[in-house]
Amino acid sequence: KLPSESQKAFLERISVKCVPFFGFRKGEENEIVKPALVPGVTFVKLDCEGSEIDILLSHAASQESSWLDVTHFVMEWSFTKERRGSVFRTAMSNLREAGFEVFYQGMGSWWEAANVMWPYPNDLIVFAKKIKQTH
Repeated sequence: KLPSESQKAFLERISVKCVPFFGFRKGEENEIVKPALVPGVTFVKLDCEGSEIDILLSHAASQESSWLDVTHFVMEWSFTKERRGSVFRTAMSNLREAGFEVFYQGMGSWWEAANVMWPYPNDLIVFAKKIKQTH
């Protein structure tokens, strides 16, 4: 159980307020919680220790309107947390459906077409640029 007795002298527990990436939600006391992504933001560097996967797999990620004013996006896909190539492809498809052109090292490689697990010890940096805007 953490923290151990020896760790208690060095560690302090603090509360961290969590906010949704897309859209508003109600908080613990029924207050409206503002999302992380707000109008006027044009560049997003997403780094939330593996939660990028859930964010990009959400239905909202595939909706152009969810991205508001974002024109440029960068993130590290953590294959140490999710090794299935099919899940990565789904997330990239959501970005494309939302109007982004997506780039990453190895595009068009054998592992993209196959239903395989990521075989390498490194992750991928994903870059995306908005190519169409319908709103």
